[in-house]
Amino acid sequence: MPTPIANMVNFLKAYVVATDSLRTEEINPLSQQFVSEVLVNTTNLAAATYYYPSTAGAAMAGFKDCSFDFYMVGGAGTTLTITVEATSNIVTPYWHDVTPAGYELVTNATGAASFIAAPAGTSQGILDYDELDANLIRLKLVVAGGALNTVVFYMRRKAL
Repeated sequence: MPTPIANMVNFLKAYVVATDSLRTEEINPLSQQFVSEVLVNTTNLAAATYYYPSTAGAAMAGFKDCSFDFYMVGGAGTTLTITVEATSNIVTPYWHDVTPAGYELVTNATGAASFIAAPAGTSQGILDYDELDANLIRLKLVVAGGALNTVVFYMRRKAL
């Protein structure tokens, strides 16, 4: 049990004479709670469907916003298509395409059904999902055609 003297010492530690106020501080500020990660940075993926960070997706627990930075180059005969999927069901996930809900910062638009790098073409941008009310999220990449391609994806989840 704190003594009256201990309480007075703690009070004096928080008192700021210059402003005649008590100082308070946030020990773990929400503005500093974020996770940035490289999902993939590779070339020459074979024709298939890939999920990043995995088929199970990334947990949004403790985070409310998520963004994806993507850069894709489709080689000769290769088409790359990405969509974003999310679910709130963590027991038996039923994945839903939420790509149109993302705000694409480079083009300043929403509503895109997918992002495509056509053969010998490039697609890049940043998809932002604010106030995403989902338990899991993932990026789906479909590689069609050849295996000449470059894929770079980053993900950032933040609490504030």
